[in-house]
Amino acid sequence: MDYHSKVKDSLKYIDENLNRKIDLDDLAKRAYLSKYHYHRIFHKVSGESVTRYITKKRMEKAAGELARTDRPIIDIALEYQYASQESFSRAFLKIYGLTPGKYRRMYGGNSSDQVINLSSRFNKIMDMAA
Repeated sequence: MDYHSKVKDSLKYIDENLNRKIDLDDLAKRAYLSKYHYHRIFHKVSGESVTRYITKKRMEKAAGELARTDRPIIDIALEYQYASQESFSRAFLKIYGLTPGKYRRMYGGNSSDQVINLSSRFNKIMDMAA
């Protein structure tokens, strides 16, 4: 069975639906695998859990919006499926080591190549899944 293509399809689906609820059960069904098996395969191919991957991708998109827009942080938090600004801030702090507000103050108005970029890690995962 071609697990790499299943994970690659999942990565594409995740990327296209970051502002929607993404459920592990749905991803597993789309790959025609059990939830347990899907999670194991995803982790083996990508090197991280599905949940962690989705969180990092959402944070990367949110960080880009923080740096390039003046949208309120709560709006960005809600767009990327966080129930509150507080839960978004905790997740953001865990990944970037900065609060969203501090990140915006440091990187706001900068071009995308000057912000903290997680894309190289994600591109490596896409390469592994190819």
